[in-house]
Amino acid sequence: MRPQLRLKDLNETHLPISDAAQLLGVSTASIRNWIKTGYLNQTGVGFISRESFECFQNEVAGQEKLTQRANKSLKDSHDHRELQTRFQEMIKASDLDTEQVGGQYETSLSNAYRNKEGIYYTRPDIAESFFQYLSGSHAEDRSDLTFCDPCCGSGNFLLAAIEQGFAPAQLYGFDTDPVAIAMTRKRIFEKTGYDSPNIQCADFLEQSLQPAQPGFDVIFTNPPWGKKISKAEKQKYAMHFGAGKCSDTSALFFFACLARLNQSGHLGFLLPDAFFNVASFEDARKAALTREIKAFMDFGKPFKGLLTKARGIVLQNQEPSENTSITCEALEQRRSRTQDSFRQNPKSIFNFTCSQEAAAVIEHLYMREHLALADRAKYGLGIVTGNNRKFCRASSQAGYMPVYKGSDIHEETLKEPSTFIPDDLSLYQQVAPVELFQAKEKLIYRFISSDLVFYHDTEQTFFLNSVNMLVLHENFPISAKQLSQILNSNVMNWLFQTLFGTHKVLRSDIETLPIHVSYFDQRAEFDESSYLDHLGLEQTADGSYKVKV
Repeated sequence: MRPQLRLKDLNETHLPISDAAQLLGVSTASIRNWIKTGYLNQTGVGFISRESFECFQNEVAGQEKLTQRANKSLKDSHDHRELQTRFQEMIKASDLDTEQVGGQYETSLSNAYRNKEGIYYTRPDIAESFFQYLSGSHAEDRSDLTFCDPCCGSGNFLLAAIEQGFAPAQLYGFDTDPVAIAMTRKRIFEKTGYDSPNIQCADFLEQSLQPAQPGFDVIFTNPPWGKKISKAEKQKYAMHFGAGKCSDTSALFFFACLARLNQSGHLGFLLPDAFFNVASFEDARKAALTREIKAFMDFGKPFKGLLTKARGIVLQNQEPSENTSITCEALEQRRSRTQDSFRQNPKSIFNFTCSQEAAAVIEHLYMREHLALADRAKYGLGIVTGNNRKFCRASSQAGYMPVYKGSDIHEETLKEPSTFIPDDLSLYQQVAPVELFQAKEKLIYRFISSDLVFYHDTEQTFFLNSVNMLVLHENFPISAKQLSQILNSNVMNWLFQTLFGTHKVLRSDIETLPIHVSYFDQRAEFDESSYLDHLGLEQTADGSYKVKV
């Protein structure tokens, strides 16, 4: 192990980038970004000047808190070994409420640690809601069924399984946190008098790599969301479990659990909403659609301090029957959807909060002749300065140029610029190819938005990273102006919101939207009413759409 590095121990006038990173507790990538943005002076390949480092350390890092932004794990870190030891001693005390101790332990974990490990314990009421979707023989006598939670935390799914008639000896739980395992074992013992050897401090993914591992009849879990593991580990698990392009730990657990699920067994997962609509989870959604999906559930935002929504899926490990009906529980209503209605979505998106009628309109829009933007345009991100406070000014001055923000973008116009940055593009952390900014015409659009807001730009404008752009290939059959009118239309906005339900306008989503270019075959100008006629749709009183009969 390398000894702790101190600046006073170094006599050189030139400091290796790796040493600077260690001294500040950040990655070498952060150091290189600070070189690029002018905070540190590079004196050679792999070196910076000691003088610029000391100036940065004393005058910049403390005031602007850049090191915390570059390495969030330092922001609210804690000594996890000490915390584990303290809580393990508390759990041994027979006069303490173990469930209450579990809550205290969870709140004692720093946000940085929870984010790194993907730890968010499941509320008991959420755990209980999964059991209503057990069907067939699993809905009746459960005493002989095996139940597993591969990421058991403090044991809420396992305790709910006992309440639902599963025998304590048939419960299996795994977690890499010894405190969580100690809490779960004690809670089961307090409830049943059974000290289970099947609740183990072990990595379920690693264990599942080994041959001849037992299967389970029911697996319900809340896996780690976005746990930080190495790229090599992700590739290893993805290859072994057949996860395709899925690399998030929640998806890797999903595929590992499918591999350990008995025939006709039930699988239930509590997942981030990205699993249901983001392109990187497409292979997991396709795998789910090869089984019979019983239910989707929307739990809103149940985790304090986490903006991500939580949603549930329950499926049975058998081929779906014809016209399989899925129960879709939104926050305020329950609907049914056919399983086929999700297969027909682009990227097999699980937009389960929309009705079967809305799904029929989506299918109709994709059945009509259209083009997609995939491979028909070039895309670029707005300028990432690396330090807006340093570079951005509120008024124009010599050597500065105007840049636009997302809030400046409107369908027909741009607001007057309120931000100006130095016109030397080499100063910034990330800049798209200049020829895209300088294209004769391009579409620029808000990136952080639940609506599609595109502006047809012919003035070669520059903008910050709350705005993105696309430049059409020359052979695209309609003009950039006409494309902006289609993308800004009410029906296209409805489609975008109903299908993707996100607050970001992602390139992968734009590229799948159906562009009905034939509308302009007989028309030079765009009109919303005639566009609906062309599509064979009419608007309903609630702002939705239906297919004309």
